[in-house]
Amino acid sequence: MTTDNATTGSPATAVRRETTVFTATAGMPGRFASNFDFQLALALGTADSGGSAAGECFASISKVPDADLQAWQGAWTETAKRVEDLAEQCLSRGHTVSAGEAFLRASTYWRSAGFFLERQDEDRIPNWKRNRVCFQSGMELLEIRYEAVQVPYEAGKFLPGYFVKPDTAMTPRATAIIIGGGDMTAEELYFTTGAAAVRRGYNAFLVELPGQRGAYYADPELTFRPDTDVQMSYIVDWALNRTDVDPERLSLTGYSMGGLFAPRAVAREKRIKAVIASSLTPSFVPSILSLIGLDPQEPYGAIKDLDSRVNLSSPMARLLLGDVRERFGMLDRPVKDYLDYLAEFDLAGLEDEISCPLLNIAGAGEGSMVSQAQQFFQRLSCPKTERFIQEFEGGEAHCAVNNRSLANQIEFDFLDEVFATGE
Repeated sequence: MTTDNATTGSPATAVRRETTVFTATAGMPGRFASNFDFQLALALGTADSGGSAAGECFASISKVPDADLQAWQGAWTETAKRVEDLAEQCLSRGHTVSAGEAFLRASTYWRSAGFFLERQDEDRIPNWKRNRVCFQSGMELLEIRYEAVQVPYEAGKFLPGYFVKPDTAMTPRATAIIIGGGDMTAEELYFTTGAAAVRRGYNAFLVELPGQRGAYYADPELTFRPDTDVQMSYIVDWALNRTDVDPERLSLTGYSMGGLFAPRAVAREKRIKAVIASSLTPSFVPSILSLIGLDPQEPYGAIKDLDSRVNLSSPMARLLLGDVRERFGMLDRPVKDYLDYLAEFDLAGLEDEISCPLLNIAGAGEGSMVSQAQQFFQRLSCPKTERFIQEFEGGEAHCAVNNRSLANQIEFDFLDEVFATGE
């Protein structure tokens, strides 16, 4: 979940940065005033694990006017096609490593191209599928030990994900379950954290909950719902049925909206032994209100003509009121109903039910989210650790997308110490 309020138009158009949730900071690219800048930083951040190349990213956005969604999609689509074609050419000539690396980069570029697309966009599902196909092609060619999995869920449905291992041994080892938020995919989670987990000897279980992009795009009946612990129980069941998972070293990490989903899950799913929130999000409502141009201090239920008051001029506002709202099952409902439903996900009242060690990672670029998380963090009675990333560290953005190496160090040092890993 990211932030901007911008007006569309040419590069000369004045663009207003929304600062009540996130702020423009030194560690960001600074190419755009809208959410495009965060998305650029996110794509750049995958380079640490082979998900992008800085030059390809900057070349992609070089002629994109700020907040111009069509130009954004077109530029990233062009790069994605070109790099995927390069992968195919390398493969046809027997250069499997080069092909695998190019496929992984193309996966990120397809994801970037499709990020802001809505239901009426005919490219939305094809872009997501190309992201997935390129990712799996790259993983296979590079002989990364992974399994594309379907976790059995309710009513004969499945939750998609990947189980990635350091080696072929079936010895029980520490396993990190990793989930995203309102807009992340399981493929993206590999570059964010999965590869770093494997480098440290962990299994990485990258999985999507109902409502997350891959789960919903494959099955539109799978929308977000607040009983995250129930959903997570199916994921934990699947993991603990494996002989290569140590049940005493099972963790859960959640990013963005996952900073609410993960603590909510462990409040009642006690088989998870440690939880990481990046960053801790006690409620979706204040941030969403800011992102759609409303004052989070003003009770939204008292606002007359609420649907006409929302701001649709920024890319992120359109996403939250379009694709994300759809995946909450609320696209055709009034904005008030959407916000009321989001409030059902709040963590309030669960403070004493969270018992496993918890790490909250926050950053100086996250604005008012930090104080909201702090208030909840102080009320927790479980073993707890907090790490605030300063602007000078260059990892201060939401989910530390601009310094995943630093974030991974913080995350896995915490887990190593909780689990006393000595492998």
